Amino acid sequence: ATAPQADRGDNQVRVSAARLDTLLDQVGELVIAQARLTALAHHRRDPALAAIVEEIERLSADLRDSAMDMRMLPIDQLFSRYRRVVRDLSGDLAKEIDLVLSGEETELDKTVLDRLGDPLVHIIRNSIDHGIEMPDQRLAAGKPRRGTLHLSARQSGTEMVITIEDDGAGLNRARILEKAVAAGVVGADEDLPPGQIDHLIFHPGLSTAQSVSSLSGRGVGMDVVKRTITDLHGAIEIVSEPGRGTRITLRLPLTLAIIEGLQVAIGTTMCILPLASVEECVELTQVETRTSNGRNFVDIRGTMVPLLWTDRIFGTDHSGTVVAVVEIDGGKIGVVVDQVIGQHQTVIKPLSPLHRATPGLAGATILGDGSVALILDITSLAKCPPAPRRNPAAGGDARNAA
Repeated sequence: ATAPQADRGDNQVRVSAARLDTLLDQVGELVIAQARLTALAHHRRDPALAAIVEEIERLSADLRDSAMDMRMLPIDQLFSRYRRVVRDLSGDLAKEIDLVLSGEETELDKTVLDRLGDPLVHIIRNSIDHGIEMPDQRLAAGKPRRGTLHLSARQSGTEMVITIEDDGAGLNRARILEKAVAAGVVGADEDLPPGQIDHLIFHPGLSTAQSVSSLSGRGVGMDVVKRTITDLHGAIEIVSEPGRGTRITLRLPLTLAIIEGLQVAIGTTMCILPLASVEECVELTQVETRTSNGRNFVDIRGTMVPLLWTDRIFGTDHSGTVVAVVEIDGGKIGVVVDQVIGQHQTVIKPLSPLHRATPGLAGATILGDGSVALILDITSLAKCPPAPRRNPAAGGDARNAA
């Protein structure tokens, strides 16, 4: 009989992060070169060359996926650190807190994961120090003696959504507004809506703590969170209800390197939509359009989808004819473009410092012909005000003014 072989387990090799970064950069350049080769083969119309290009496309796509998978790590490596953080803080503050984790198996790019550690610590400290009440106060308010801090992660299209939610007292908006007025951030006679008051906690130097301690009171923390999330091309949202708790949501790209994109034309400009969030494309003339409360909707098999007119945002000469249905924030929006070109392996390049803060743009990429295409962030693009429409008949001065 054959002797049973010992189970040697999963063989692993430790590789430095710098080598992984170099590999991914080289794969990105290979993807750009492959796109140039594909464009050349399309113009040459040589069957032999087309067959070789198709094989190179398949190999480069497999190599890209392998390089990306090597950089993806489960977020549990980050979440597991916070069990002790919560335990130590609850002991120091004499509070009773349960930490609930969910979605730990969700994977995220190592670069994003490494830079996310400190922002999450700041948010957790704020939730425990400012949000969750003392046990006696919770009992007096009709709440359980033990507070709950829920930390969750999930993937939504090309985004990672991380939520930090507590069942504490919520944000003290009166205290926040008082501190903001004292610091000169807002005027004493300004009437701000609750959501805008909540976002004041991200202003540098603003703290609502009564005194300086090892946890808070120095005005440093939430502004660092905001800056880090912005640098990662992410977004941060905050929802607070007095007496019920606060929920902070972080939306981050799964990776900062290579994505599958859908190349579209808006006027004469080529743009890229993240393919993972695009559900379908339909001709605008083939579907029914309706208007409600000043907004346009399109009927997609019985579902009313709001329309985003890119010509009104970018100020192009005419409206598009194709609707790309994109999933955002758990809903759908129809992005109206002039033309759908096709699928494109997108190597994400950062924008220049002058354009990095432009809303609606997540980056740029290089196409096969060497031109630059903009990568659109549909979530923030939907919040942009419309641009003045160009008038070709008005001459050069009018176009320049627009």
